[in-house]
Amino acid sequence: MKYNEFFSNFYMGRTAGGIVGHKSKEKIPEYIMRAALPEEHWGMLPTSNSTYGKWLDGTRTPDGNLWGVLANEFNETGFIDSLSKDLNDNTLTQLMIRFGISLKEGTAPDKKLLAFALGKVLYAIACGNGETKEEAKDYYKPDAHIKVFAKYQERAVDKYGKVTLPFTEEDDERPLDEIYVCNKLSSRMGSSSGGRRSARNRSAEVIIEDATLEKIAGYHRHVSLIAIGGMGKSMMLQHLFYESIKEHDKTGIVPILVELRNFSEENDLFKDYILKAVSLLDNTFTEENVRDLMNSGKCQILLDAADEIDQSDVIAFQRQLFDLMDKYPHNQYVIASRECDMVRGLKNRFKRLYLKAFEGNQPDELINRLLPEPEDAELRDNINRYLDEEFIQRHNIFRTNPMMLTFVIMKFPLVETFHGQKHLFYHEAYDTMVRVHDRDKEAYDRIYHSARDSEEFTMVFREFCAITYRDRIHEFGYADFEEYFNKLTTVEKLNNRKIMTKENFIHDACATACMMYEADYKFLYIDPGFQEYLFAEYNRVEDPVKTIAFGKQLWSTPLGAFEDGSAFDMFCEFSMEKVELTYFIPLLNEVFKGKTDEAAFISFLKNGYHKIDYQVVDTDLVSQYMVKAGAEWQPLKPAIAEPSNVVFSMILKQADVDGLLCFAVFENALNYPNFMTAGIFGENYYDGNAKKKTIVARRIFRRDVENLPDFEEKNQGSDFVRDDKKQLVCFGHEYKADFSVIEKTPDNYQPLIEVLKTENEGVWKGFCRIKAYYRELMDKHADKEIFMEV
Repeated sequence: MKYNEFFSNFYMGRTAGGIVGHKSKEKIPEYIMRAALPEEHWGMLPTSNSTYGKWLDGTRTPDGNLWGVLANEFNETGFIDSLSKDLNDNTLTQLMIRFGISLKEGTAPDKKLLAFALGKVLYAIACGNGETKEEAKDYYKPDAHIKVFAKYQERAVDKYGKVTLPFTEEDDERPLDEIYVCNKLSSRMGSSSGGRRSARNRSAEVIIEDATLEKIAGYHRHVSLIAIGGMGKSMMLQHLFYESIKEHDKTGIVPILVELRNFSEENDLFKDYILKAVSLLDNTFTEENVRDLMNSGKCQILLDAADEIDQSDVIAFQRQLFDLMDKYPHNQYVIASRECDMVRGLKNRFKRLYLKAFEGNQPDELINRLLPEPEDAELRDNINRYLDEEFIQRHNIFRTNPMMLTFVIMKFPLVETFHGQKHLFYHEAYDTMVRVHDRDKEAYDRIYHSARDSEEFTMVFREFCAITYRDRIHEFGYADFEEYFNKLTTVEKLNNRKIMTKENFIHDACATACMMYEADYKFLYIDPGFQEYLFAEYNRVEDPVKTIAFGKQLWSTPLGAFEDGSAFDMFCEFSMEKVELTYFIPLLNEVFKGKTDEAAFISFLKNGYHKIDYQVVDTDLVSQYMVKAGAEWQPLKPAIAEPSNVVFSMILKQADVDGLLCFAVFENALNYPNFMTAGIFGENYYDGNAKKKTIVARRIFRRDVENLPDFEEKNQGSDFVRDDKKQLVCFGHEYKADFSVIEKTPDNYQPLIEVLKTENEGVWKGFCRIKAYYRELMDKHADKEIFMEV
């Protein structure tokens, strides 16, 4: 049937028509197209009546783009509602005959069913760019349209209307309606769903709240639901299925929920999955029933765990899915997946919706639903306070990710006892996510693609987290990921080395363990706390000699490079003894072993700070110009020296020594030109409100000090302090003392060493305290000779 035949079937001459109030050749096509298209697309329709008349006559063809929009945006529900109301009762039988539909004697026409059948044909015409072989009689099937499968509905409601709460020792089964909090769905990628909005994603955002399959179909009939691990993709599909199946006896629509993780190239998607999913709930549901329903567009196919299909079977799955959609084009298809190559391969056939992280009152709603009793009020308050603690709130994932929030709620009596010990919290969280997350899902042959079990995966993933955290790498492009994967040595310990490929490892990290996610072609940790925890765990379980080597690689990296250093706190919580033996003693041996006090002091500054900044100011010269100008002197802020490496910072913290060095202005004797970094000059400033003159110390970097004429030319508007010869007055200098240089020729720097050794500056006190702490460690671990020799 061609488009013009479809339109012309409604034309009955000047006095009558198939649609009430739309008798003319011009009005019939316009009515049908407006009924089929959402209103926001009506602007694509012609404005000339004669064009519609030519469409009906077949002397003019609708624009191909219009067919494409109609195919993608067909408003089936709106079309059925409009047409079924406006069909002309007086010409209804004649209209049905024109479309090849015959009625049994004594059977009354069903206007709703006829509108449904005509909608299927019009949609097929749009998909065929103006022509189709589909016939309305094939869709005018009362059984396929409204038949109720009571057994299927009853068993599906019973099975999917309940949820066994995760993270509980006993099977705590609750009604889905009572505990489920529905994520919002968004047409835009966001960080909560595993990505950041890109520059190309600028279209108006579509938000779906309290999602149902009907609402999703209003956006598009073919949708991929995308989210990171733990965001609730499987629960969303269960919710969508359940809300639909409850209405089955009224709509005749049959939702079918399919678990795909076992799919292989040898499987038949229709027979082995869709048909099997139906027959498991109702063995009277025949293949013919299912095919009739799918031919009539009465099925909603929900596909879960598509991202867990083995990479080698992905192409076969995509091919079968597309074949199924081509054969049964009028059904709704919804597939849930994390971001991965599999779902990217669907982009031309599926529109995307992203599960948003919990926001607003959603976390509180979940807490209230899981702990609904009045006597739980204090527990609910305690959980909220716990979630607001600094180390939990730092990345907020435990409040916004439904699975992780559920973990905190259900495990709270346990995690509360950790009293802020991060390693215990993350140990319990990791163990629960990796080993328990899929406990209530259907059994399947192979959980981990890259390893035999969770223990083997953890051994490798732990090393990956450790070496990437050491290098301050928290997100990876494909090349970066491969580079670090190729460095892993624990892979050699696996029973089956061959399956530990980069692709399988990525799959398990993202899909099975839910520790990472992919976004914008990068891989990120779902919560950096897990990377920090596994860094600490790696140091705890690794061979001590290897841990020593690992720790030495941190001697050149300051603690500030690791944000708040939680990983090192967790290592200390795990085993202070191993920290002392593998991190502290090797560095302190480097500082003290075999050295005199003065040599050890210089080594202490070299290994602990490497360089320190200080200022030398000619105070007499400052006083002279203060008097001359009648002004106050505003000095530069004193320089602060921070520990140069993380291990030294840990030692200072453990020995209760302040790690920051802040020096007073030194005397001229400490003038070392090779260390000079800046000159200290002065700029006149007058505060009109306070009526006060000030000489503000200004730092001029060495390169400018060595070429003052150029500097002055660039700063002509500045009112620098000048002497009688109009030359800039230099009041002093800043220096950066490099103790690697000082250690080689200490005699050249005795004045500086002696000043630093004075008790007034506190540096010598810190050195003495660390020296005493070193002796304490040596006495404490005297029986462990191997570490004493490192």
